Amino acid sequence: MKTTIQKNLLRINRSLSYALVAILFLATLTNCSKDDAPAPTPEAAIISSISPQSGPKATLVTINGSHFGDNIDQVSVYFNQVEALVQSVTDTKITATMPARAYTGLVKVRINGTELIGPEFEYLISEFQVSTLAGSTAGDTNGTGEAAQFNRPRGVSTDSQGNIYVADSDNHKIKKITPNGVVTTFAGSTQGDADGTGTDAQFNIPRGLAMDNQDNLYIADSNNHKIRKITPNGVVTTLAGSVSGFEDETGENAKFNLPYALVIDGQNNLYIADHFNHKIRKITPNGVVTTLAGSAQGDSDGMGANAQFWGPSGIELDSQNNLYVADHFNHKIRKITPSGVVTTFAGSTTGFEDELGENAKFKTPFGIAIDPQNNLYVSDYGNNKIRKITPNSMVITVAGSTSGFANGSGTDAQFNGPTGITLDNQGNIYIAGFSSHKIRKITLD
Repeated sequence: MKTTIQKNLLRINRSLSYALVAILFLATLTNCSKDDAPAPTPEAAIISSISPQSGPKATLVTINGSHFGDNIDQVSVYFNQVEALVQSVTDTKITATMPARAYTGLVKVRINGTELIGPEFEYLISEFQVSTLAGSTAGDTNGTGEAAQFNRPRGVSTDSQGNIYVADSDNHKIKKITPNGVVTTFAGSTQGDADGTGTDAQFNIPRGLAMDNQDNLYIADSNNHKIRKITPNGVVTTLAGSVSGFEDETGENAKFNLPYALVIDGQNNLYIADHFNHKIRKITPNGVVTTLAGSAQGDSDGMGANAQFWGPSGIELDSQNNLYVADHFNHKIRKITPSGVVTTFAGSTTGFEDELGENAKFKTPFGIAIDPQNNLYVSDYGNNKIRKITPNSMVITVAGSTSGFANGSGTDAQFNGPTGITLDNQGNIYIAGFSSHKIRKITLD
């Protein structure tokens, strides 16, 4: 039999064994919970600032922040949705080069699939490159680029696909130019006055063009004294107007006197520069014509009929629904608020001067276009130049010098009687060359 001492030793050994097993089990649990614990979450990257906040193409921009990492292959930078070349990456700084023609917009950074939104970078235009999109000598020939011919084109507009439409005035046609410069006849044939489809329709010296958001084209059919509409498939109808005169009425009961230009707002109301009536007219989508501003020929600011114009030839609309008018023979750019208050935005007497507001000078300005930042571009017909007016009314010359024909950068280029002007959705400017019989293109770099 086991002695009491032996029994006690056996109990002690068993207790030690149980304790040792318990310790080992607890150690295993502890190690397992350490192994199974999730790794610490890395801190999220943030953008705190950019420097500089404005500049031209090729500007080196520093994006400041934190937790960017240091792997340049995992970082992409975009200015206004245009990808930039990333130069360097540290945990707190990214440097990237501003791409050409990105224009003003937000800075975005993508780090390993995560997108960060930064401040806005203001793109400063440094070059205006002038080229010829289509046209050569006076004539009436479809073709590509310089193989095509126009005869005193006056109006231009663009659609949602980047096609350019031209009021080929002395050919009495509306021509279409693809972005690659292929010219075809969209509507019109011989001089006349007829609704119809494509070449079955007739126009008489069409001048101004405007496009709505459904790609319907509206035409100031000047010498027919009518406003015409062309659907995307080429069906031409008369929206308003009949014989020469002045009458606020509906549809063909209304009268215009040589309508020159038009623009359309977001509610599909048209505004007309009624050249020889010296008035700005409005047409609702139902064809109801009223007079917004202007009375007899003259030069007066004021409200509605108390204001005076002299041969308005161009018209444009900004993002706040203010109208801008190229007041041709007054050598001014006028502004009309939505309530009809007319003021002088820029210009004074005839001449040439890059200055602020009424200290600037134009010579028979013809057409107006506007960019998303509400900068105006004016075809200064008598000075053979393209002028820019900032929202605070500072006037500068962006292209053109003496009368002639030359492609090139800025004032190295030459124009001869620029008339209609428009911008596409990429920021390119198109100009109808009345005396050069060409459609010119300005690329903003």
